[in-house]
Amino acid sequence: MAAPRFTKVTIGRLENDVPPAAMNTFHAVGDINGDGRPDIVVSGRNGRMVWFENTGDRGNWPVHPVEDVEAMECGGQIRDLTGDGLGDIINGNDFRGHQIFWWANPGPRGGAWQRRAIATTDLSQFHDTTLGRLAGEDADSLVFTNQVRGTNIYRVPLPADPTQAPWPNLQVIATARGEPFVKADGTDRIQPEEGLAIGDVDGDGVNEIVCGTHWYKLVGGRWCGHKFASGYITTKIAIADIDGDGRNEILLAEGDPCVYGKAQGGKLAWFKRGPDARAPWTEHVLLEGLHDAHSLQVGDLCGNGRPDILCGEVGVANRADDRYVRPPRLIVLENEGRGRFTPHVIDEGTGIHDAVLADMLGRGVLDIVGKPLHGDEKWHVHVYFNDTARP
Repeated sequence: MAAPRFTKVTIGRLENDVPPAAMNTFHAVGDINGDGRPDIVVSGRNGRMVWFENTGDRGNWPVHPVEDVEAMECGGQIRDLTGDGLGDIINGNDFRGHQIFWWANPGPRGGAWQRRAIATTDLSQFHDTTLGRLAGEDADSLVFTNQVRGTNIYRVPLPADPTQAPWPNLQVIATARGEPFVKADGTDRIQPEEGLAIGDVDGDGVNEIVCGTHWYKLVGGRWCGHKFASGYITTKIAIADIDGDGRNEILLAEGDPCVYGKAQGGKLAWFKRGPDARAPWTEHVLLEGLHDAHSLQVGDLCGNGRPDILCGEVGVANRADDRYVRPPRLIVLENEGRGRFTPHVIDEGTGIHDAVLADMLGRGVLDIVGKPLHGDEKWHVHVYFNDTARP
């Protein structure tokens, strides 16, 4: 079929030029006002958190305040936590704070978003969150990490009353997880693991947790970790049956390898389990030399009925002027079946961080939502509308 075609539109801007590390760290997609259309929440590390109202077109969307913030990390979520049909917001502190929060949607009457603590830990930098049903549960859980002295993984069930603070039954799944690698200067480093996903990775019909190069299974009331890959750092993660054999594979993209000293850049790969899922999985490399591929999503982007892969580079920028050393790429890998993929570069030069797939206009196709961290469009919020010809 024809190559996928996407149209990049700036739906709004949010300038949060507030030090330290001035950037828009967090964004998420979900229905905030209950009109059935997914809206976009964006927050600076410091400055403002806002939501952009999806008007159902490709124009400049109205922006509404949530809260003035500081010390916000990336990796949050939108979820209706109160049962009123409106999306609430989940996100955590960066390296300067020790809490993960949720913001209660005030609803159509307006007013202030009320922030409440979900959990407080003695460690900081809540880089990743995910939501899903885990083994032995009758409700979804929030799984999250922080990244001091290695990566620490937590889970907490979504409570019937989310207004209680903190949420009860917080559980530690793993502590001090890291991946060794050799930096460009020859020094050894242990990099805290990144990325979170929930899915059935061993084929037993119940969901496990994947974080970094490990997956975790609940056995006899205890979470057991199994290492399926090596050498991948700062990963983004997806779980999907991408070769059509009826079994899930794990996909990894290295999100910040250049930032942390991998001169060769990062890789995108998928991993296939063998007869024993606890043993290392077989690696299938799709792309190499990536400049910080901090976006990895899986979905039918090409209209072929198969799960395609979206991989997007943040890009590497000079510290002096925030200009890219080479144009970062947004790549759709078209699934040709049986583990074969054809890459298509759909944007070059913009950069994207933590891309999300969503049907933004109700057309039955997946669009791409994201924002750059560097360059001339650093404060822009983009939707790449999917205009691929359908078969």
